[in-house]
Amino acid sequence: YKDMANLMSKFMALGLSVQDVVLRSTWYPAKIINRPELGNLSVGSEADVAVFSLEKGNFGFVDINREKMMGTQKLTAELTLRAGKIVYDLNGLTSPLYRAGK
Repeated sequence: YKDMANLMSKFMALGLSVQDVVLRSTWYPAKIINRPELGNLSVGSEADVAVFSLEKGNFGFVDINREKMMGTQKLTAELTLRAGKIVYDLNGLTSPLYRAGK
């Protein structure tokens, strides 16, 4: 797969809701590997957070056999925090605005 957002988008193209895809990509895997401190935002849990935008339109998703499925929604990772620190910020959401001539 290309990245986690692309994989999650493929599952939405297969008919899962965005809520179900997020649950199955976070809490369920953490539970399966017996890591209850992961996959949720409870007090005492690791502050690993991904912020996604949900785009609507017509999107093609290619599988491992190079076959394409079509979907009408696509997730894009906008911001990622690891242990509470920003490690990825696609569009500078947390950056100050540029001011010419300062």
